[in-house]
This record gives sequence, structure tokens and C-alpha cells, in this order.
Amino acid sequence: MNWGYRIVLAFGAGVAFILFLVWKTMQVDIEMVETNYYEKEMAFNGKMQATANANALPQKIAVNKKEGKIIVTVDSSLTAAITTGEIHFYNPASEKSDKKMALPTSNHGVYIFSAAQFNKGKYIAKISFTSAGKNYYAEEVIFIP
Repeated sequence: MNWGYRIVLAFGAGVAFILFLVWKTMQVDIEMVETNYYEKEMAFNGKMQATANANALPQKIAVNKKEGKIIVTVDSSLTAAITTGEIHFYNPASEKSDKKMALPTSNHGVYIFSAAQFNKGKYIAKISFTSAGKNYYAEEVIFIP
């Protein structure tokens, strides 16, 4: 075999390798962190004001984990007047593991969730609610072992 055939074989092998890499990358499922990121970016200023409202509270919104339960504590004076509220347990690793739960009105301000309903990993508890016409928003990181 002379050098001309070797060059053609090397070039063909290189092209085949590149085509293989293109095929492999097309098979990878790429999950976006947020599906509707544009709409969320547009609502960013309202979220910043809601975060400032939550930070100004005398009793901060807290998320704790103990004895297989996730305990969310909100100022009880606010929870009695909640008109809309939601807790979004956001898992950065997989959108399929996310959980959204309603935040009902409460006289005591303590919400308890079972940790057994969550997959293992890191979650960001995104708590948002409206109480007495004011929006509140807080985020807390929690790990489920």
C-alpha cells in the first residue's frame, strides 16, 4: 500500500470519527434549568421587591429538616391573611424531581412536609405568597440525604 492510500484512509477515519461524535452528542438529553426563563426574567423586579419584603420581616422565613420532615416556618401574623401562596421545592439536577405545593392560610405559621416524598439531593425551597396585599418571596437550600 503506498502513501496515497494511507492518506485517504486516515482522512476517511477522521471523517468517520467526527460523524460518530456528532451522532453521540445528538443522543444526549439536555435539560434546561428553567423551561420558561424569559417570562421569569421579565418578572424579576417584582421578585426583588417580594424578597425585600420577606427580608424586612421581624421573624425570617425558615426551612428546617429534622426527623424525616421538612418544616417551613413563616410569621404567623402573615399566614392568617394569605390570599395566594406556594412552596416550590426546586431540584437543580432534575426537573422531574420538583414539587409544588400550595401554602394555605394558617393560624400558627408552621407547615410540615414529609421528606419521604422527595428524591435524594439538593433542593431549593422557593416560598412565595401574598398576604394583606403584599408579596413575599424567600429561598432556602435544603439537602435530602
